[in-house]
Amino acid sequence: MKIFQFACAAIDITPSVGIHMGGYWGRRSGATHIHDRLMAKALVCELGAERVVILTVDLVALGADAVRAIRMAVTRDTGIAGAAIMICASHTHAGPLTIPYRGMGEIDKSYLARVEAALVELVVTATAKMRPGRLGYARRDVQIGFNRRARRREATGPVISHAHVLRFESDQGAGATLFQHACHPVVLGGDNHQISGDFVGAAVRCVEQMTGEPALFVNGACGDINPSTTGGSFEEVEELGSKLGQAVLEGVADADILATPVLSYVQERVDLPLIDPPTRLRAEAEKMVLQLKEKLVHEGNIWARRVPAARLEWATAMLALARTGNGRGRSQVFEIQGIGLGEMVLLGMEGEIFARYQLDLEAEWGRVIACGFANGCIGYVPTADEYPLGGYEVDDAYKVYPSVQMIGPASEELIRNRTGALIARLRAGVH
Repeated sequence: MKIFQFACAAIDITPSVGIHMGGYWGRRSGATHIHDRLMAKALVCELGAERVVILTVDLVALGADAVRAIRMAVTRDTGIAGAAIMICASHTHAGPLTIPYRGMGEIDKSYLARVEAALVELVVTATAKMRPGRLGYARRDVQIGFNRRARRREATGPVISHAHVLRFESDQGAGATLFQHACHPVVLGGDNHQISGDFVGAAVRCVEQMTGEPALFVNGACGDINPSTTGGSFEEVEELGSKLGQAVLEGVADADILATPVLSYVQERVDLPLIDPPTRLRAEAEKMVLQLKEKLVHEGNIWARRVPAARLEWATAMLALARTGNGRGRSQVFEIQGIGLGEMVLLGMEGEIFARYQLDLEAEWGRVIACGFANGCIGYVPTADEYPLGGYEVDDAYKVYPSVQMIGPASEELIRNRTGALIARLRAGVH
C-alpha cells in the first residue's frame, strides 16, 4: 500500500540594503532598511514513485527563465520532474526587483542566482526528511480586499471573500500549513523603501507563531483585488495580516481529512493572442509626447528619470512594431500547471489573474486552489468583459512588463478551455 508522505523546508532570502525594489514606479532609491525577513519555502509530497513540489517565495515575481533554471536543477539533483514543480511568488511590492520591469531599476543578478540556488537546496533538504502524514482541507470566510476596478462598474465587482487552507499533519514530526488568499500585497505604498513581505509576511508569522510549524502562502487571482488599506503603515500590515492569519488558524483547527489515493501533475503552455499595435501615425505621436516628457526631467536625479525613460523605451519598441508590421498576429506563451493531491487541485497560472477566473473555477470544479504568479508572470490577465472598461490593468500596466503588447480579450476563452481540460485530466486519474 502506498503511503502519503511530505516534508517542508525553509530558508531566508532577505536581500541586502541598497537593492533595487520591484512593484512600483517612481521610487526614490533602493531599499534603505530591512523591516522583516523574506523567506523561501518548499513543500514536497510523495506517494509511491510520484513526487510533487510547491515552492513559495516572498518576491514580487520570478521570470519564466528563472523558473526553467530552477526546475532543471531540481530535476538534476532529485529526479523530480520539472512539470511536478510549482513555484509561486507572493507578489509583495516591498521586495527586491527580480523580474525585468521597465523603469524600476536593475536586477541584482547575484541575488537572483542566490535565490535560485536556495530553492534547489530547499527541495533537496525536504526530500531527505520525508515522513508519513495526512492532508486536511478547510475553507474559511475572510476578506481583506476589495475590487479596485469597482469605480469602473455600476456594481462593486468580483472579490474573493475566503481563504483556502491545506493542513499537512504527521504523527512523526512537525506538520505544515499551506494557505491561499487573493489580494495584492500593497498595504505598503511606493514611498516605502523598507524590505517587507507586506501583509503576507504578517499572516504567515501569525500562523507559524500559533502552530509552531512552517506556513506557506500562495496568492490567488488577485489581479483586480487590493487590500482595504493601501499606502499604509506597518501597523496596518500587521492588522490585515493578523486578520487573515486568524481565519487560517480556524481552518487549521478543524480541517477535514482528504483521501489522497494519487498524486498527479499536468503542465501546458497556451499561446495567448496579443493586441495588434496601433497605426504608425498614432505610435509616432505617442513616442513624440513621451520623448518630450523624458527631456523635461533629463537633468534630474537618476531615479526621477527612470519612469519617463521606461515609457519612452516602451513607445520606441511599439513604434518599431507598427512600422514593420511585425507586431500583428503575435502571441504570448502562458503556462498553466495543475498539481493534484487526490481530488484537490492546485492550479498555477503565470500572471496577475482577475478574480472572476478563480470564482468561476471554484463554482464549476469545487476544490480547486488558483495560484497566481506561478512559474512566471506575463502581466495582467483580465476577463474579456474588462477590456471595454479600460483602466490601468488593461491600458497601461503591460508597458511595465517585458512584452511590448497586451494580451487580447480572446485570451479568456483559451484559458478557460485549457484550465477546464487540465483539471478534468487530473481528476480522471483519481478514480
